[in-house]
Amino acid sequence: MSRPKSPTARHLFDAIECSSKTQKEIAKDAGFASPNILSMMKTGETKVPINRIPSLSQALGIAPSEFINVALREYHPDLHSVLIEHFGFGLSLDERILLEIYDEAQHVVAFDLEAGLADLLLELFVYSGRLQAEIG
Repeated sequence: MSRPKSPTARHLFDAIECSSKTQKEIAKDAGFASPNILSMMKTGETKVPINRIPSLSQALGIAPSEFINVALREYHPDLHSVLIEHFGFGLSLDERILLEIYDEAQHVVAFDLEAGLADLLLELFVYSGRLQAEIG
């Protein structure tokens, strides 16, 4: 199964793939009646309900704040922007800087991260991290 395009679905997909639990166990631990709903959420067929993210996060052993942040950024970008601007909601300084750079770049020229750019950025960050580790 390929990774979904939705950032929130990708976050869930990756967490499920990394979990030692079965999808049935995760669904049960998160309070879902059936694991089928997890399948629909992790493929992006249906949205991940924000109010269910804390229980999903606990069942998956992941940070709920990061998961909620991803979902709010995708599903409610205006609310996400207000929360970040006024409360620094859930973002580290580095994440805020990256979002500012992204926003600046979008004002210059529109681009699509899904068109391979996301992979290039990931490679750049990994390379940069390795370089910093070597320099130490």
